[in-house]
Amino acid sequence: MADLGQKSVKEMLAMVDKLVPSKDYPHDKFVIIALKEAVAAAIDGNFGVGAVVMRGEGGGIVQKGRNHVFAPYFRSDLHAEMDVLTKIEDQNRTSHTVEGMVLFTSLEPCPMCLGRLIVAGIREVYYAAPDKDGGMVSRFDSLPPAVREMAKRQKFAQAKCSPELSELALKIFQSTADKCNAKLKSR
Repeated sequence: MADLGQKSVKEMLAMVDKLVPSKDYPHDKFVIIALKEAVAAAIDGNFGVGAVVMRGEGGGIVQKGRNHVFAPYFRSDLHAEMDVLTKIEDQNRTSHTVEGMVLFTSLEPCPMCLGRLIVAGIREVYYAAPDKDGGMVSRFDSLPPAVREMAKRQKFAQAKCSPELSELALKIFQSTADKCNAKLKSR
């Protein structure tokens, strides 16, 4: 894979648009959708993270989302996973069912997003790239016992996607992280 450090987010979008799922990796097609959302977030000046909720692994798209922390206006809660969950909950105000829904995100969920995913009850959550600095799934044992107990009904794991997609997901995020973190520090 080409070095993405020198590529603009628009060049990354062109790369993502050309991606073809590998038959060897069952989650590639879902991760590609999340990557398209991640690049769209990056183009808007947000952290480059995207998410998609599917009706099972064989069903259709329930909702797509992306990071919207800075644009169109500042919203500290609008990480990609939060965005997609808010859309789903707003659409289903009379019933709260996430039965059969699977969430794919381009980056390992942070502590805030993991907490919301646990409370929302999405049964399966897969992330394309680990986030060694901010990811919480890899630190699951650090959660309070009551939260770990609640999460027993769920599965959180790295997606079964090609290594190239995982690398691309991390590069998209990294291409935006320094600038976005600087914006947060200046608030």
